[in-house]
Amino acid sequence: MVKVLTVTDLHRSVRLYEELGDAVRSHQPDVVALIGDFLHGFEDNNGRLTAAQCGRFLTKLPCPEVLFVRGNHEDFTWWDFADEWNKSGRKLHALHGEAFVHGPLVIIGFPCLLGQEDAFIYPREPLPADTDSWLPGLMRTHGAAARALWLMHEPPSGTPLSAAGTVVEGNPEWTEAIARFSPWLTIFGHDHRTPLLQNRWHCRLGQTTCVNVGQSDRDPLRYALIELGYEQTAPSLPLQIKVTAYPQTESVILPS
Repeated sequence: MVKVLTVTDLHRSVRLYEELGDAVRSHQPDVVALIGDFLHGFEDNNGRLTAAQCGRFLTKLPCPEVLFVRGNHEDFTWWDFADEWNKSGRKLHALHGEAFVHGPLVIIGFPCLLGQEDAFIYPREPLPADTDSWLPGLMRTHGAAARALWLMHEPPSGTPLSAAGTVVEGNPEWTEAIARFSPWLTIFGHDHRTPLLQNRWHCRLGQTTCVNVGQSDRDPLRYALIELGYEQTAPSLPLQIKVTAYPQTESVILPS
């Protein structure tokens, strides 16, 4: 069993960061994945940590691995975050169209097409919206295991988990990639409110389960706990995935 705790859109909130620490201590995941906008690109800093304080806090999470997928709010303050992180000696996993491997689990982390990405991706090159230049290579390298879990801050367009016709609608290119490769599970954020307004946190795109649990500055921390069951230790597809949304403690099991 591999446990992954995913969370999006913390925006440097002191309360949300503290509640994340509580969740990690409670669930004891193998991997914590912050899927974008864990930093904050605006100057409204009341009740928010600095980028350096965010880095210091996250290095102390009691879990083996922490990884990051960029959101549109990870701008040049990423340098302050990364400098603080690197003082800890923990490896910094900042995925930009890349794979992360933990035992049998392979995670694909998508780029973010919005915002200022230079600090986050340096010295790597920007990636185009068209995934043909990078995603097929990852799928060939990692085989079926690469279809278990995809993380992306911006949603795939066309789901009820983001508001159509708005800046948080998402990317049709991500939808096309899902149709092409049929991952079991994709987790995203960016649209904080639609899952709350719709009272819905998961949907299907073809054979793929899509999850956006949303986030709120007023409500308890919203996050997902993913439990993947494997029959071998080498990278492979899991036998089953259980996804539980918190704080509502509702679950779906894949394959359904």
